[in-house]
Amino acid sequence: MKRTLLFLALLLGLTLPAMAQKHYSEIDFPALPNFDVPEAERVELPNGMILFLIEDHELPLVSMSARIGAGSLWEPADKVGLASVTGTVMRTGGTESMPGDEMNEMLEGIGASVETSIGESSGSAFMSSLTETVDEVLPVFADVLMNPAFPEDKIELAKTQQKSGISRRNDNSQQIAFREFDQLLNGEESPYARTTEYATIDNISRDDLVAFHDQFYHPNNVILGVWGDFDTETMVEKIQAAFVDWPKEEGFTRPTPPPINASTTAGVFYAPKQDVTQSTVLLGHPGEVTLDHPDYFSLEVMNEILSGGFSSRLFQNVRDDQGLAYSVFGGYSAGYEVPGRFFAGVMTKSETTTEAAKSVLHEVEKMRAAPPTDEEMSLAKDSYLNSFVFNFDTRREIVGRMMTYEYYDYPMDYLEEEKEGIENTSAADVQRVAQEYLKPDQMKILAVGNSDDFGAPLSDLGPVTEIDITIPTGEEAAPEATEETLSEGRALLDQAIANLGGQAAFDQIENIRQAGESVSTTPDNQQTSISLESLIVFPDRARLVQKLPMGEISIVKKGDEMTLFSPQGSMAAPPPIKQQITNAIWRDLAYLFANRDDLEVQSLGEGEVEGQQTDMLQVTPPGGASAFTLYLDAETKRPVAVDYQGVGQGGAPTPSREVFGAFQEVNGVMLPFETTTYANGELSAETTLTTVVINGEVDESVFE
Repeated sequence: MKRTLLFLALLLGLTLPAMAQKHYSEIDFPALPNFDVPEAERVELPNGMILFLIEDHELPLVSMSARIGAGSLWEPADKVGLASVTGTVMRTGGTESMPGDEMNEMLEGIGASVETSIGESSGSAFMSSLTETVDEVLPVFADVLMNPAFPEDKIELAKTQQKSGISRRNDNSQQIAFREFDQLLNGEESPYARTTEYATIDNISRDDLVAFHDQFYHPNNVILGVWGDFDTETMVEKIQAAFVDWPKEEGFTRPTPPPINASTTAGVFYAPKQDVTQSTVLLGHPGEVTLDHPDYFSLEVMNEILSGGFSSRLFQNVRDDQGLAYSVFGGYSAGYEVPGRFFAGVMTKSETTTEAAKSVLHEVEKMRAAPPTDEEMSLAKDSYLNSFVFNFDTRREIVGRMMTYEYYDYPMDYLEEEKEGIENTSAADVQRVAQEYLKPDQMKILAVGNSDDFGAPLSDLGPVTEIDITIPTGEEAAPEATEETLSEGRALLDQAIANLGGQAAFDQIENIRQAGESVSTTPDNQQTSISLESLIVFPDRARLVQKLPMGEISIVKKGDEMTLFSPQGSMAAPPPIKQQITNAIWRDLAYLFANRDDLEVQSLGEGEVEGQQTDMLQVTPPGGASAFTLYLDAETKRPVAVDYQGVGQGGAPTPSREVFGAFQEVNGVMLPFETTTYANGELSAETTLTTVVINGEVDESVFE
């Protein structure tokens, strides 16, 4: 690179010093030119719907965006996820006059789109079409808002997608950090911090979606923005005609958000995530101001100086000078109707977790201690003012801002007020708001990572509270065990073992090899036949093989290590797979009864399986394997079935049952040669064993 620059310098007759890059402070920027901002026309329809329209004839396109006063803040606490599911199925389920799949084909055929969703404090709907097809798309858009069908199959699909998201929510450290930080500030039961769980999704029914839509979807609770290639007067007439059958809800007012009862108690918290080599650290406390507070403009300038960009203190000092962060961010936020928060975040390697947190705290204290320099003030204001023009670079932004101000009852010239407020902010103002609103004595510190690798203990920052991020499965907890139920459970288990050959017969098992065929059945009744083989060498080795049409997949377990082999190669089995395989091994009756002494067994009383009276046992294996329910025939005590938490589509926990049949004797023990598996009460698989060999020769190479 240097040789290239030298060649260019000689070619142009320049010296290298003349080509040297200037420091940003030496560059003179011209004043920003004045520009005209297009204005949206506001129209209120007879049914109360408010419109904002801007014509733009550059392209033959028309777009609309609706904002509805509805959100997850107003869903029941035992049905968290209802708003999101409702927003999804409004579109995927279509309407009574046009099912969702038919709607997809129609819109794709003319290059148009209609979408819906519901967030925390508002719902939204969007449509886009060519100018020539707007008369076809607008009635569909209106029908979706007014008359969603909410078919059961699309509701179940949306719920499955929600469960899939729950199953993956601990995969990402940043996602964990912000979720848990919300709960630390607001409390787990706060509508601003509640999380979707398997149980809350299971609680949602079609009636709930219908009721939620009926409660909030009224024309006088809708603001509609329109921009594109149209004549305003004609477009108003078309919109009025499309929504003419949607009557105004008399006496309705947009719901106001619930208050934020935030915690101001300081503390240090740790969320363990052992499979990472870097930490995510968040520090912060509740805020006090909304966007219309007179101090907010000074706080914006403070934000720019502290964490606004490449020239900010956090970036320069924590990231560049000290090298403690891959990323550093933060600021004092504010909402339109409710206060925000102060937070600062840093992503750092595990070894510097505590050091990085201390460095961020130091910068917060410095922000309070002295006013910013003239250079910092100039850079902060220029950063905002130079980007001001981008508030107007698209018609969509202009219309969207007008809708937002209307929605929250803010003045339409609020942006100009903000610009003027920032221009008038002084260094003294910044120090004043920093001293008033930054509160180190209320600071909560949360670290997500692997504490085994922390260079300095997190306790250097204060007493540490560990957070449990385990995902609840939604299973109903078993009754608390007593000496009586444990004794009764052990006695019933011993009767089952005696029925199948006796403890001595199971104790002599050193290995067991099984092979057979399994016919799996999907929810839409598609069937696939799979060849299965398994080899379990007691106490802690196993090889499981599935022969599929696309190739062979196998898993090898050696102690705590588990490796997955497929046609694409090999890899360490991910933790969810390890858990599933470990659980499955413990549900194998030969392995279970041979390890009888390691089990905790509790009697749960009487039960029933397919009309057969049973005794129920809760069996808890050692080493973190999941508990399951074992059903024994009430008379013979022979095992009938097991209930357990399986894994369904998208990784979501699925109530599952295996029913045993066709017991045969092998080396002195009775084992089932047929197993029927159900998931969510529906047939999932039928497995038939063709070969079972106990204490056969073992080729040790299969474990390499």
